[in-house]
Amino acid sequence: MVYDNKNGMPLLDATTVSLRKYISKDDEPDGKYRILRKIKTPLQRIAVVKEKNGPVLIYGDGYVMFGTTEDDEMWAEALVHIPMAVAKNRQRVLLIGGGGGITAREALRYSEVKEITSVDADAIMIDIGKNLKPLVKFNKGSLNNPKVTTVVKDGRLFVEYNRQKWDVIIIDIPEPSEDSLGLGRLYSREFYRLLKKRLQPGGVIAIACSVLSVMPEFCGSILATLKAAGFYVLPYHFDVMKKYEEDWGFCLAATRPISQSDVKILIRTRFLPRSRLKDMFRIPSKYRRKWKTRKIQTDRNRVLAQIHERH
Repeated sequence: MVYDNKNGMPLLDATTVSLRKYISKDDEPDGKYRILRKIKTPLQRIAVVKEKNGPVLIYGDGYVMFGTTEDDEMWAEALVHIPMAVAKNRQRVLLIGGGGGITAREALRYSEVKEITSVDADAIMIDIGKNLKPLVKFNKGSLNNPKVTTVVKDGRLFVEYNRQKWDVIIIDIPEPSEDSLGLGRLYSREFYRLLKKRLQPGGVIAIACSVLSVMPEFCGSILATLKAAGFYVLPYHFDVMKKYEEDWGFCLAATRPISQSDVKILIRTRFLPRSRLKDMFRIPSKYRRKWKTRKIQTDRNRVLAQIHERH
Protein backbone atom coordinates (compact mmCIF):
# COMPACT_ATOMS: atom_id res chain seq x y z
CA MET A 1 0.00 0.00 0.00
CA VAL A 2 1.20 3.50 -0.84
CA TYR A 3 0.73 6.32 1.66
CA ASP A 4 0.91 10.04 1.02
CA ASN A 5 1.72 12.58 3.70
CA LYS A 6 2.53 15.48 1.36
CA ASN A 7 2.06 18.87 3.00
CA GLY A 8 1.25 17.15 6.27
CA MET A 9 -2.10 15.76 5.11
CA PRO A 10 -3.36 13.07 7.48
CA LEU A 11 -3.86 9.46 6.46
CA LEU A 12 -7.58 8.78 6.18
CA ASP A 13 -7.84 5.03 5.60
CA ALA A 14 -8.75 2.42 8.20
CA THR A 15 -5.14 1.43 8.78
CA THR A 16 -4.20 4.79 10.33
CA VAL A 17 -4.44 3.69 13.96
CA SER A 18 -2.42 0.54 13.31
CA LEU A 19 0.10 2.46 11.22
CA ARG A 20 0.79 4.97 14.00
CA LYS A 21 2.20 2.16 16.13
CA TYR A 22 4.92 1.78 13.51
CA ILE A 23 5.32 5.28 12.03
CA SER A 24 4.61 8.26 14.24
CA LYS A 25 2.96 11.32 12.77
CA ASP A 26 5.94 13.43 13.88
CA ASP A 27 8.42 11.25 11.99
CA GLU A 28 6.34 10.33 8.94
CA PRO A 29 8.04 10.90 5.56
CA ASP A 30 6.93 13.84 3.44
CA GLY A 31 5.17 12.80 0.25
CA LYS A 32 4.50 9.26 -0.94
CA TYR A 33 6.07 6.21 0.59
CA ARG A 34 5.61 2.44 0.78
CA ILE A 35 5.86 0.21 3.81
CA LEU A 36 8.00 -2.73 2.74
CA ARG A 37 7.79 -4.61 6.03
CA LYS A 38 6.08 -4.27 9.41
CA ILE A 39 7.43 -6.52 12.15
CA LYS A 40 6.48 -6.72 15.80
CA THR A 41 9.43 -8.15 17.69
CA PRO A 42 9.63 -8.94 21.42
CA LEU A 43 11.36 -5.57 21.87
CA GLN A 44 9.72 -3.14 19.47
CA ARG A 45 7.66 -2.49 16.37
CA ILE A 46 9.86 -2.19 13.27
CA ALA A 47 8.83 -0.70 9.93
CA VAL A 48 10.89 -0.69 6.74
CA VAL A 49 9.80 2.25 4.60
CA LYS A 50 10.70 3.22 1.04
CA GLU A 51 10.18 6.84 0.08
CA LYS A 52 9.19 7.52 -3.51
CA ASN A 53 12.42 8.06 -5.48
CA GLY A 54 14.18 8.26 -2.15
CA PRO A 55 15.93 6.35 0.62
CA VAL A 56 14.89 3.39 2.71
CA LEU A 57 14.17 4.22 6.36
CA ILE A 58 14.11 1.82 9.32
CA TYR A 59 11.67 2.76 12.09
CA GLY A 60 11.63 1.52 15.67
CA ASP A 61 8.47 2.15 17.70
CA GLY A 62 7.40 4.92 15.37
CA TYR A 63 10.65 6.82 14.96
CA VAL A 64 13.44 6.63 12.40
CA MET A 65 16.41 4.68 13.73
CA PHE A 66 18.58 4.82 10.60
CA GLY A 67 18.36 4.60 6.84
CA THR A 68 20.15 5.02 3.54
CA THR A 69 20.36 8.81 3.74
CA GLU A 70 23.07 11.42 3.64
CA ASP A 71 22.44 12.34 7.27
CA ASP A 72 23.19 8.72 8.20
CA GLU A 73 26.52 9.17 6.41
CA MET A 74 27.24 12.33 8.41
CA TRP A 75 26.19 10.76 11.71
CA ALA A 76 28.38 7.69 11.16
CA GLU A 77 31.44 9.74 10.24
CA ALA A 78 31.09 11.94 13.33
CA LEU A 79 30.47 8.99 15.64
CA VAL A 80 33.19 6.67 14.30
CA HIS A 81 36.11 8.69 12.98
CA ILE A 82 36.58 10.97 16.00
CA PRO A 83 37.23 8.09 18.45
CA MET A 84 39.23 6.18 15.83
CA ALA A 85 41.47 9.25 15.47
CA VAL A 86 42.11 9.55 19.21
CA ALA A 87 42.54 5.87 20.13
CA LYS A 88 46.13 4.69 20.51
CA ASN A 89 45.24 1.47 18.67
CA ARG A 90 42.36 0.43 16.43
CA GLN A 91 42.58 -3.35 16.28
CA ARG A 92 39.48 -4.28 18.28
CA VAL A 93 36.21 -2.33 18.09
CA LEU A 94 32.96 -2.83 20.00
CA LEU A 95 29.73 -1.36 18.60
CA ILE A 96 26.72 -1.31 20.92
CA GLY A 97 23.59 -0.60 18.89
CA GLY A 98 25.14 -1.50 15.55
CA GLY A 99 22.27 -3.34 13.89
CA GLY A 100 22.22 -1.21 10.76
CA GLY A 101 25.84 -1.90 9.87
CA ILE A 102 26.60 1.73 8.99
CA THR A 103 29.05 2.34 11.84
CA ALA A 104 30.65 -1.05 11.14
CA ARG A 105 31.13 0.02 7.53
CA GLU A 106 33.07 3.11 8.63
CA ALA A 107 35.18 1.21 11.18
CA LEU A 108 36.15 -1.35 8.51
CA ARG A 109 37.81 1.41 6.50
CA TYR A 110 40.82 1.21 8.85
CA SER A 111 43.34 -1.40 7.78
CA GLU A 112 44.48 -1.89 11.40
CA VAL A 113 41.06 -3.19 12.43
CA LYS A 114 41.21 -6.93 13.03
CA GLU A 115 37.92 -7.52 14.82
CA ILE A 116 34.61 -5.71 15.20
CA THR A 117 31.90 -6.92 17.55
CA SER A 118 28.48 -5.46 16.71
CA VAL A 119 25.89 -5.93 19.46
CA ASP A 120 22.18 -5.30 19.11
CA ALA A 121 19.39 -6.46 21.39
CA ASP A 122 17.00 -7.11 18.50
CA ALA A 123 17.74 -10.03 16.16
CA ILE A 124 15.47 -8.54 13.49
CA MET A 125 17.52 -5.34 13.36
CA ILE A 126 20.67 -7.35 12.73
CA ASP A 127 18.85 -9.45 10.12
CA ILE A 128 17.79 -6.27 8.33
CA GLY A 129 21.37 -4.97 8.42
CA LYS A 130 22.64 -8.23 6.95
CA ASN A 131 19.96 -8.97 4.37
CA LEU A 132 17.86 -5.96 3.33
CA LYS A 133 19.32 -5.28 -0.13
CA PRO A 134 19.20 -1.45 -0.17
CA LEU A 135 20.75 -1.33 3.30
CA VAL A 136 23.38 -3.96 2.50
CA LYS A 137 24.35 -1.90 -0.54
CA PHE A 138 24.55 1.19 1.67
CA ASN A 139 26.55 -0.45 4.46
CA LYS A 140 28.70 -2.31 1.91
CA GLY A 141 27.85 -5.66 3.44
CA SER A 142 29.68 -4.77 6.64
CA LEU A 143 27.76 -7.12 8.91
CA ASN A 144 28.64 -10.02 6.62
CA ASN A 145 32.34 -9.14 6.64
CA PRO A 146 34.57 -11.86 8.18
CA LYS A 147 36.08 -9.27 10.53
CA VAL A 148 32.64 -8.55 12.01
CA THR A 149 30.94 -10.68 14.65
CA THR A 150 27.27 -9.88 15.28
CA VAL A 151 25.79 -10.60 18.70
CA VAL A 152 22.10 -10.55 19.61
CA LYS A 153 22.12 -9.45 23.24
CA ASP A 154 21.41 -6.53 25.50
CA GLY A 155 24.55 -4.39 25.40
CA ARG A 156 24.81 -4.15 29.18
CA LEU A 157 24.56 -7.91 29.65
CA PHE A 158 27.09 -8.52 26.89
CA VAL A 159 29.66 -6.29 28.56
CA GLU A 160 28.96 -7.71 32.02
CA TYR A 161 29.56 -11.29 30.94
CA ASN A 162 32.36 -10.68 28.45
CA ARG A 163 35.85 -10.14 29.80
CA GLN A 164 37.43 -9.03 26.53
CA LYS A 165 38.92 -5.57 26.09
CA TRP A 166 38.58 -3.18 23.17
CA ASP A 167 40.53 -0.26 21.73
CA VAL A 168 37.39 1.62 20.68
CA ILE A 169 33.86 1.30 22.07
CA ILE A 170 31.04 3.12 20.25
CA ILE A 171 27.54 3.39 21.73
CA ASP A 172 24.64 4.41 19.49
CA ILE A 173 21.34 3.49 21.12
CA PRO A 174 17.92 5.13 21.61
CA GLU A 175 17.30 7.56 24.44
CA PRO A 176 15.70 6.22 27.63
CA SER A 177 12.08 7.26 28.05
CA GLU A 178 9.28 6.45 30.46
CA ASP A 179 8.33 3.64 28.05
CA SER A 180 11.88 2.26 27.92
CA LEU A 181 13.43 2.91 31.32
CA GLY A 182 15.73 -0.09 30.96
CA LEU A 183 17.81 1.80 28.41
CA GLY A 184 19.00 4.01 31.26
CA ARG A 185 21.25 1.12 32.36
CA LEU A 186 23.24 1.63 29.14
CA TYR A 187 23.89 5.28 30.05
CA SER A 188 24.52 4.90 33.78
CA ARG A 189 27.53 5.60 35.96
CA GLU A 190 27.67 1.90 36.83
CA PHE A 191 27.77 0.90 33.16
CA TYR A 192 30.45 3.47 32.32
CA ARG A 193 32.59 2.18 35.20
CA LEU A 194 32.23 -1.30 33.73
CA LEU A 195 33.22 -0.03 30.27
CA LYS A 196 36.31 1.51 31.81
CA LYS A 197 37.45 -1.98 32.78
CA ARG A 198 36.85 -3.19 29.22
CA LEU A 199 39.10 -0.60 27.55
CA GLN A 200 42.58 -1.44 26.35
CA PRO A 201 45.30 1.01 27.47
CA GLY A 202 44.92 4.09 25.29
CA GLY A 203 41.37 3.13 24.36
CA VAL A 204 38.44 5.51 23.95
CA ILE A 205 34.65 5.48 24.07
CA ALA A 206 32.28 7.52 21.88
CA ILE A 207 28.65 7.98 22.86
CA ALA A 208 25.86 9.43 20.73
CA CYS A 209 24.08 12.01 22.90
CA SER A 210 20.90 12.66 20.90
CA VAL A 211 20.02 16.06 19.40
CA LEU A 212 21.95 18.74 21.24
CA SER A 213 19.75 21.54 19.89
CA VAL A 214 16.60 19.88 21.27
CA MET A 215 17.88 18.32 24.51
CA PRO A 216 21.15 19.99 25.57
CA GLU A 217 20.56 18.75 29.13
CA PHE A 218 20.68 15.16 27.84
CA CYS A 219 24.24 15.57 26.59
CA GLY A 220 25.18 17.49 29.74
CA SER A 221 23.96 14.65 31.93
CA ILE A 222 25.98 12.08 29.97
CA LEU A 223 29.04 14.31 30.29
CA ALA A 224 28.57 14.53 34.07
CA THR A 225 27.92 10.79 34.36
CA LEU A 226 31.08 9.90 32.43
CA LYS A 227 33.12 12.18 34.69
CA ALA A 228 31.54 10.60 37.76
CA ALA A 229 32.66 7.22 36.39
CA GLY A 230 36.25 8.45 36.29
CA PHE A 231 36.68 9.40 32.64
CA TYR A 232 38.27 12.39 31.00
CA VAL A 233 35.57 13.68 28.65
CA LEU A 234 35.62 15.72 25.46
CA PRO A 235 32.15 16.72 24.18
CA TYR A 236 31.66 17.55 20.53
CA HIS A 237 28.83 18.29 18.13
CA PHE A 238 27.92 18.15 14.46
CA ASP A 239 25.90 21.16 13.34
CA VAL A 240 23.41 20.45 10.55
CA MET A 241 21.00 23.25 11.43
CA LYS A 242 20.92 24.67 7.89
CA LYS A 243 20.00 21.36 6.31
CA TYR A 244 18.11 19.41 8.99
CA GLU A 245 17.49 22.06 11.69
CA GLU A 246 19.43 19.95 14.17
CA ASP A 247 22.72 19.96 16.03
CA TRP A 248 23.87 16.49 17.09
CA GLY A 249 25.71 15.88 20.35
CA PHE A 250 28.45 13.35 21.16
CA CYS A 251 30.85 12.61 24.02
CA LEU A 252 34.34 11.18 23.73
CA ALA A 253 35.70 9.54 26.89
CA ALA A 254 39.13 8.18 27.81
CA THR A 255 41.15 7.17 30.85
CA ARG A 256 43.74 9.84 30.01
CA PRO A 257 43.44 13.57 29.30
CA ILE A 258 42.26 14.22 25.72
CA SER A 259 41.82 17.40 23.73
CA GLN A 260 40.94 18.66 20.28
CA SER A 261 44.63 18.53 19.32
CA ASP A 262 44.50 14.73 19.62
CA VAL A 263 41.92 14.51 16.83
CA LYS A 264 43.79 13.84 13.60
CA ILE A 265 41.55 12.07 11.10
CA LEU A 266 43.55 9.24 9.55
CA ILE A 267 41.48 8.52 6.44
CA ARG A 268 39.61 10.46 3.79
CA THR A 269 36.11 11.53 4.87
CA ARG A 270 33.26 13.33 3.14
CA PHE A 271 31.97 15.43 6.01
CA LEU A 272 34.91 16.06 8.37
CA PRO A 273 37.15 18.67 6.73
CA ARG A 274 39.61 20.56 8.90
CA SER A 275 37.33 23.61 9.05
CA ARG A 276 34.46 21.55 10.46
CA LEU A 277 36.69 19.76 12.96
CA LYS A 278 37.59 23.09 14.53
CA ASP A 279 33.92 23.92 14.98
CA MET A 280 32.94 20.49 16.31
CA PHE A 281 34.73 21.02 19.62
CA ARG A 282 33.37 24.52 20.22
CA ILE A 283 30.14 23.88 22.07
CA PRO A 284 27.90 26.98 21.76
CA SER A 285 27.30 28.77 25.05
CA LYS A 286 23.50 28.42 24.64
CA TYR A 287 23.98 24.68 25.13
CA ARG A 288 26.67 24.89 27.79
CA ARG A 289 24.42 27.08 29.94
CA LYS A 290 22.01 24.14 30.15
CA TRP A 291 24.82 21.98 31.57
CA LYS A 292 25.19 23.90 34.84
CA THR A 293 22.68 21.75 36.74
CA ARG A 294 23.80 18.41 35.33
CA LYS A 295 22.44 15.32 37.04
CA ILE A 296 24.11 11.92 37.02
CA GLN A 297 22.31 8.91 35.53
CA THR A 298 22.52 5.80 37.71
CA ASP A 299 21.00 2.33 37.52
CA ARG A 300 18.33 3.43 39.99
CA ASN A 301 17.13 6.83 38.78
CA ARG A 302 15.28 8.24 35.76
CA VAL A 303 17.38 11.30 34.99
CA LEU A 304 17.67 10.85 31.23
CA ALA A 305 14.12 9.53 30.81
CA GLN A 306 12.81 12.60 32.62
CA ILE A 307 14.83 14.89 30.35
CA HIS A 308 13.47 13.03 27.33
CA GLU A 309 9.88 13.34 28.54
CA ARG A 310 10.23 17.10 29.07
CA HIS A 311 11.04 17.50 25.38
